[in-house]
Amino acid sequence: MLTTNCPACSTAFRVTPEQLKARAGKVRCGHCQAVFNALESLNDLPPALPETEAAAPPADETTAAAPMPSEAAAEESLQDTSIEAVDTSSIDILLEDVAEEPPRPSRVKAVAWGLAATLALCLAVVQFGYHSRAELAVSQPDLRPLLESLCDLLDCDIPLPHKAELVSIEASDLHPDPQRKSMLVLAAALKNRAPFAQAYPHLELTLTDTQDQPILRKVLAPADYLVPGTDERAGFAANGDLAVNLWIEALPGASGYRLYLFYP
Repeated sequence: MLTTNCPACSTAFRVTPEQLKARAGKVRCGHCQAVFNALESLNDLPPALPETEAAAPPADETTAAAPMPSEAAAEESLQDTSIEAVDTSSIDILLEDVAEEPPRPSRVKAVAWGLAATLALCLAVVQFGYHSRAELAVSQPDLRPLLESLCDLLDCDIPLPHKAELVSIEASDLHPDPQRKSMLVLAAALKNRAPFAQAYPHLELTLTDTQDQPILRKVLAPADYLVPGTDERAGFAANGDLAVNLWIEALPGASGYRLYLFYP
């Protein structure tokens, strides 16, 4: 039989080879709950002395009355050996195997990371919605109420789309005004080919000489060419047409022009 001592409370325990092999000798003291390696304080328990029957002495009164020192000494030696080897009051205390458990992550830390990730995702969604609000309002009409609520919080509006590739100049002409010789008349036909309303584009008019060199360049905002009273916020209607007529002061040497449209 093997014994070991708890280094924390010095209590002695009996252990078996099976207990030592289970966790490489690591056990828990059933008395003070300390964890220690039983192999480091392993001892051999002395075997119990065999019980023998003393031979009957000869029928002699002197011998029968006399004490038996050898028998008494053996009994005293057995008691001393038992006391020194094992604390019998602790024999019934069990040793517990200690399982190697991986460290558990802090719950507070995990919750904090989860909240931070959720907040970052929400901010990304809001940022995307803010920068793409015009396109989303057109492509996803059901989202428009949500986008309008977002703009109420961010103090913004939902602008009309600016798809220049879907707006074209169908025809244009620059000629002198028959009523006022000092003025030129620019007539142009614009078309919005998009299936949704768009913002009115800006126009760039360039007057050129006979060598196609620019003499005058002028940028016209929607307010400069729209008919007075037109609601600019309503936008260029889907699949709509727009006639533009502008009067420009004639310049000496101007013989040609170029007209472009764009969104600033």
